[in-house]
Amino acid sequence: MKWIWQQSDWPNFRYDRRALEDREFKFRLNSERLAGRFDALSVASREEVTVDLMLSEAIKTSSIEGEDLDRESVRSSLLSLIASDMLPENTDQKSAGAASLLVDVRKKWQTPLTHELLGKWQSMAVPEQRYTSLLRGTYRNDPSPMQIVSGSYGWEKVHYEAPPAARIPDEMTRFIDWYNQTSQLDENRRLAGIAKAGIAHLWFEVIHPFDDGNGRVGRAIADHALSHSLGYPTTACLATAIESDKKLYYQQLESASRGSLEVNVWLNYFADTIIRAQNIAREEVDFVLSKTRFYEAYGDQLNKRQAKMVSRVFKEGRKGFEGGITTRKYEVITKCPNRTASRDLSDLVAKGIIRPLPGGGRITRYELTVMPVSSPSP
Repeated sequence: MKWIWQQSDWPNFRYDRRALEDREFKFRLNSERLAGRFDALSVASREEVTVDLMLSEAIKTSSIEGEDLDRESVRSSLLSLIASDMLPENTDQKSAGAASLLVDVRKKWQTPLTHELLGKWQSMAVPEQRYTSLLRGTYRNDPSPMQIVSGSYGWEKVHYEAPPAARIPDEMTRFIDWYNQTSQLDENRRLAGIAKAGIAHLWFEVIHPFDDGNGRVGRAIADHALSHSLGYPTTACLATAIESDKKLYYQQLESASRGSLEVNVWLNYFADTIIRAQNIAREEVDFVLSKTRFYEAYGDQLNKRQAKMVSRVFKEGRKGFEGGITTRKYEVITKCPNRTASRDLSDLVAKGIIRPLPGGGRITRYELTVMPVSSPSP
């Protein structure tokens, strides 16, 4: 037998609960500390960081599947959906779908899974397209094998083959029943958050019930499971963490889909990825908090050109302004002459608002003096 769904004991996944206890504890502790960091933000800053986290997830969950989305289109869709449950007019369909999926998963974290809900999420992940036979909102029914294949014609490598379409309704009913039963308050049935999310994601991907969008829906299910275990929507950037090494993600999925139903290796990878996802979220929250403190300290000391430059630097996000601030960049961004740029930058240095970067060579490069955030997560 080649695939785990062909095993006689499918789908009785086995794993060592004790091996996950330390990371389950860390996941919950990190979640509490992230919640505390959110509480330290103003309402406006809290909304900003929530949108930024969801924006990253929408972009990255599509990137894992090889699709590039327009960042500003996704942001516009997220802001509109959060504010009014409406999409902006003339928005890009892929961006709108990615944003809709993220918002719906977040809003429905308490809702049990159903065939209809998963179909809705798949329709969001795979917007309607002309001249395609892909099914949307319903399970695949093509009797030909559903395979994940790489390589050129004649040299194909089959990485995975899913259960035949005729089995999908029963397989999905069994999966949904398990998922909802293990979400109950009964301690004998309830699973720890990381184990539940990891097994649910793997199980769903093994079934591969849809023609397309299985990866995006599967990661949405994992987010849903984590949120349900916490009792509030998770801020962990799971797709962002996965996308940073998506080759390893696919290797782990492929390996877990073969052989036995013992899934310790998969859950070990998945647990580490969740902790890394929380660290990404913490960095994003700390970035917004630092930005807020920066403007509280220096906002009224900036002229219009300086304010425009600072805004442009912050727009780059937590990873920072590549190459630092230079006189030439200041000229281009603020559309001012060299002499004015030099004078403005000297003024910022004198006020302690920017500082020179070490090792700049002939060109002086600067960075913003940001306010540190205390009590980092372990």
